[in-house]
Amino acid sequence: LNADGTSGESSEEEEALYQMVVICGKNEKAQSTLSSQEWGSGVSVEIKGFVNNMDEYMRASDAIVTKAGPGTIAEASICGLPCMLSSFLPGQEEGNVPYVEDSGFGTYSGDPKVIADKVSTWLASPDLMQEMKANALKAARPSATLDIAKDLAEMVFEHKKKQVSSA
Repeated sequence: LNADGTSGESSEEEEALYQMVVICGKNEKAQSTLSSQEWGSGVSVEIKGFVNNMDEYMRASDAIVTKAGPGTIAEASICGLPCMLSSFLPGQEEGNVPYVEDSGFGTYSGDPKVIADKVSTWLASPDLMQEMKANALKAARPSATLDIAKDLAEMVFEHKKKQVSSA
């Protein structure tokens, strides 16, 4: 103990400038590997497996690092989350990268160092974060599912109407 009664060790929470929550889903190997990782000072890291409340984590976050899946990007934009895209499935998700970049609420890199540097830069700039959040919200289409259902119902109605009038 030091003369002041403290141990001389500061807690991770006191030192942490950032908090990072890593959600691995059902990838137990990734969860195990990341849980045993030394993260160093400046960041408090919590590793999770599958969660049922991803929406709550997204709403509590300042930014998200994710693959370029359309569902995650859609939900992130609705939440106003800047997106650091770390991977994509060629063909299926590839077009989501320019969408996020051109909309001004994120970028892509597969390099962990670049990802860390980019997200740190974002978090250090409140003005940039506010601009990216606004851009994400502009890109959001929270009623897209309802709009699609309405369009489909209208198409079915028109088809049925034609069938009845031709009978």
